[in-house]
Amino acid sequence: MFVASSPPILAVVVLYQMAASRSPTLVSFCRALDESGLANQFRLLIYDNSPSRQAAPDSLPVAIQYLHDPANGGVAAAYNAALQMAEKGGVEWLLLLDQDTEVNADYLKTLWRHLLETAAERRFAAWVPKILSRNKIVSPSRVLWAGGAAPLDKALCGEALGEIGAINSGVLLRVSALHEIGGFNRDLRLDFLDLWVFNRLHRAGYRVYVLDSVLQHELSFSHMESVPLNRYKNFLYAEALFYQCCKSPLQNLFYCCFRLPGRLVKALVVPSRRRLFLSVLTHLTRHIRQSVVGKSFMGQREKE
Repeated sequence: MFVASSPPILAVVVLYQMAASRSPTLVSFCRALDESGLANQFRLLIYDNSPSRQAAPDSLPVAIQYLHDPANGGVAAAYNAALQMAEKGGVEWLLLLDQDTEVNADYLKTLWRHLLETAAERRFAAWVPKILSRNKIVSPSRVLWAGGAAPLDKALCGEALGEIGAINSGVLLRVSALHEIGGFNRDLRLDFLDLWVFNRLHRAGYRVYVLDSVLQHELSFSHMESVPLNRYKNFLYAEALFYQCCKSPLQNLFYCCFRLPGRLVKALVVPSRRRLFLSVLTHLTRHIRQSVVGKSFMGQREKE
């Protein structure tokens, strides 16, 4: 338990079937704390969704707590546990990290500097770095009407106007704002949880601050030919639930009539995606049926 005198930032690293000592995020985060001199401003929660418990790492430059969740509640369970811990301990800021993002000292120093400059401005609820995958900016991005996304200008630093989306890892969030939106949606255990959070913060009137720092991250869907079918089915489930709870009926219609059929066509013409055709077709028919009868996708998750 962290007490009121704790440092202002609680970082949470989520592990799954990976030893803490082999996590690029954990290794690089600890190295960055040493190099930046900011270790005394952080506490760390290691939330392990792996089937087997592992020994908590020692000799780290930051005070840690290790929690094991063999039921694998996904990142949503991990982030909610961290949020609850932050609220009970009087910690104002929550830093979200996955297990394979490269954190560097420049990012931590930039984050800390901008946080000191803007923390008092209550309109800001999220501070986000620029995320590169395969040398392309994948986060943050401007949310488009039809559910698409347009990457922000790489040179942008400061307040981003309009609705913004960003991937979870590397995002710093205001704990009081997260409390206001009810925490993290447990039905979105992994995919689309980040977009749901930013959608809810946007609806609550909060703004996003874009940092002038860059992190490297490997997207799980960057190699479609190697994505397991069950993993892809869970992605489709989460996408449908996100559309139902965050998008208008017209946007849901566009999703059914254009986005999903477009994926069907792509699955037919791109050899590496042909194995996804049946999953997309099944999902499309289910989404149409659920929309017609007005039912939610809640509780319809595919088994992992």
